[in-house]
Amino acid sequence: MDFTEETHAHAQVCDHLLEAVGDKTTVDAATIRSDRHCNTGRWLFGPTQQRWAGNHTYLNCVEAHREFHQAAGEVAELINRGEYAEANRRLRNGSRLAMATSGLNTAFRRMRLAMEAVTA
Repeated sequence: MDFTEETHAHAQVCDHLLEAVGDKTTVDAATIRSDRHCNTGRWLFGPTQQRWAGNHTYLNCVEAHREFHQAAGEVAELINRGEYAEANRRLRNGSRLAMATSGLNTAFRRMRLAMEAVTA
């Protein structure tokens, strides 16, 4: 798993939402809300789940990833309802989505370190 690439991919979700607010276009809220459709979700719930199930670092990563997608999904739904000002507010620093993004990045770093420790 390339955690740097996955960090970037999740940042692009936020960029996509911000662009949709600016362009006043709809987004696929169901896919954005799902924590299983992206590469990270498939990785977390695929073979990694069997190997790391019960590991605190893995479980934290799963939860941080879920929180990110739930927060992003809420913004996506606001956009689709035409509530652009509120969606824009929820894309700013200090919002649930910003905090979830930060938490996910931290979880990715911890998971990378845990995996490196096992293979070292």
